Amino acid sequence: MEHSAFSALPADPFMCSSDERETRSPLSLYSEYQKMEIELRAPHAMATSHWHGQVEINVPFDGDVEYVINNDVVRIKQGHITLFWACTPHQLTNPGHCQSMAIFNLPMHLFLGWPLDKELINYVTHGMVINSLASQQLSEFEVRRWQQELSSKDEQIRQVTIDEIGLMLKRFSLSGWQPLVVNKTRPTHKNRVSRHAQFYVSQMLEFIARHYDQSLTINDVAEHVKLNPNYAMGIFQRVMQLTMKQYITAMRINHVRALLSDTDKTVLDVALTAGFRSSSRFYSAFDRYVGMSPQQYRKLSQQRRLMGREENS
Repeated sequence: MEHSAFSALPADPFMCSSDERETRSPLSLYSEYQKMEIELRAPHAMATSHWHGQVEINVPFDGDVEYVINNDVVRIKQGHITLFWACTPHQLTNPGHCQSMAIFNLPMHLFLGWPLDKELINYVTHGMVINSLASQQLSEFEVRRWQQELSSKDEQIRQVTIDEIGLMLKRFSLSGWQPLVVNKTRPTHKNRVSRHAQFYVSQMLEFIARHYDQSLTINDVAEHVKLNPNYAMGIFQRVMQLTMKQYITAMRINHVRALLSDTDKTVLDVALTAGFRSSSRFYSAFDRYVGMSPQQYRKLSQQRRLMGREENS
């Protein structure tokens, strides 16, 4: 397939693609000011992977589509709901015959604030792709209505729409779901999370996003939100189901994966670009999170891309 057959991504301050001259870390793309976005359109094959800070929901209504997420082929079946944290580099490689797909981008702070199954949140924050067991839980009519109502000047109508989407996800979590892509790092135990904790964690994520390219310490983050460092660490882990160090490392590994897949940078350049300052720590972290060396990952990614071109040609 020729390059022109792939779609160009619209300019978005909270989205990054691996073919940009200066790629941005997934750490930098969190913002409390992100708004919920809904699209209903034909899916398009993407030339490279991209990532952003929101939770993404995809629902193809009239055909299956395929993504590559962390070198795994993820097939989304017609009518099924798929959910994942889009800070993981992902690339829609095969739109099939689908002409109508709903794409929701949910701000992370909103997603964490909904009364959803904590196990579901746990899986999402650990980089897993979640798929509904049942199909036809959502209609194109509902998606179109939500699109219109999110643009309403009436704040109450916009809030009702957000509440309805939250209930849609609540139904999704109760109707049965399964992970399609399993990360090497396993989710921890479930925990209750208060709105008080969600507020502070949102502030911490915002601070990390603004200072991701600096040498961050837990004390720096805790001081910003005016909390005791141990207490700040505790509520961050309860909300995110990751320690602050695990979160920062996981986001940097996500950046590395995209650069290894879509650029010709040396492994050392990739590690430095993603924020690793020690090659030994980088190799150790990559093996722990991905289960193979960076060189092996790049080789597999190149093979996957070659196979995809042959299938789409």
